[in-house]
Amino acid sequence: MASENDPGPEPAGGTEYAAYLLIDDLLHLQRPITEGAHDELLFIIVHQAYELWFKLMLHELERAEAELRADRPQAAVPWLRRIVAIDHLMLRQLDVLETMGPEGFLEFRDPLAPASGFQSRQFREIEAACPRLYDAFCTGTGLPLGEAHHDARIAALADLYLDHEDDPRRAVRHQVCELLIDHDETIQNWRFHHTLMAAREIGSRPGTGGSRGVEYLRGTVDKRFYEELWEVRVAL
Repeated sequence: MASENDPGPEPAGGTEYAAYLLIDDLLHLQRPITEGAHDELLFIIVHQAYELWFKLMLHELERAEAELRADRPQAAVPWLRRIVAIDHLMLRQLDVLETMGPEGFLEFRDPLAPASGFQSRQFREIEAACPRLYDAFCTGTGLPLGEAHHDARIAALADLYLDHEDDPRRAVRHQVCELLIDHDETIQNWRFHHTLMAAREIGSRPGTGGSRGVEYLRGTVDKRFYEELWEVRVAL
């Protein structure tokens, strides 16, 4: 019998853990560009982890969009819940990054230029995918698209919020709306926390990629993916 410290012989055949997950390759992807900056490894790992979660979020957004566009809202719910769970995990990752003090960040910040988190291609793709997700919800639900039909959509959404409990199809559409709001709200919390963390690390300095740094981040805090789902609160 294998002991706690000795898992015993590896099984013959099958898939081996490290080989399947390419662990050796993964652990060689962290390549600091400075010497002696202790916190640079933390910075690299957190941001690489973000990119992995971004990849999964895009995967789930694509699946949820397809289900909503086909008017299968119940089938979209599990993927939307997973997206919200990823959002919360992304927010908690900032707590780990925030254990780095400004003096630790400044040890390796300057050599990072012009690299910047603003250059994350996947996050830009997420921003584009979220409006497509809302369009898919409207299409599957039969709501007209386009700015000319804005008031009609708001009225229909208000009616959905006020009258959904006795109709399973309407109830699940209402659930989808609230999951989209959960997603939007958590991303806003992430933007806000990110802004505060950046101010704590670099103050009013410009961003490494030449952006306005914290000033730019403050301008993104109120950015919303599903503006009409927030607006409908006023119409109730």
